[in-house]
Amino acid sequence: MRYLNLYPEQPKKILAMFKKVLIILFFLPLFVVAQQNKDVKCKDKNRGIDQLPCKITYRYGTDIISDEETAIKYTDILIKKELLDPEKVKPYQISSIADNKVWHIVVKSYNCRYCKIYININKNTGEVLNFYRSED
Repeated sequence: MRYLNLYPEQPKKILAMFKKVLIILFFLPLFVVAQQNKDVKCKDKNRGIDQLPCKITYRYGTDIISDEETAIKYTDILIKKELLDPEKVKPYQISSIADNKVWHIVVKSYNCRYCKIYININKNTGEVLNFYRSED
């Protein structure tokens, strides 16, 4: 005798309901976690010396320090204030961070074996965001 299925749509309904339950169980916690950090405001006065500010200023249509050569010249001026000879500490490690808004420059100090000077400069305004020395 053949098996007679009186309710052929029943497994489809169960499968559709199972998919909905899985989607809810997966995405609901994901949405809750994503919304959790939106209430926390960034505070610049509590940031560490090596952290970028919460908001990077963008004032002008073109960047003041637009290329690496200008960043090197600007770094030379800053290094002279630190009483180091810029020619002795070259080459600098230069990279662009924070969605290409900030120049991150690493200078190896010749006064100390493992010392490095870290400089973060806003490309648009030329503002020095961070200038600190670290012994790595």
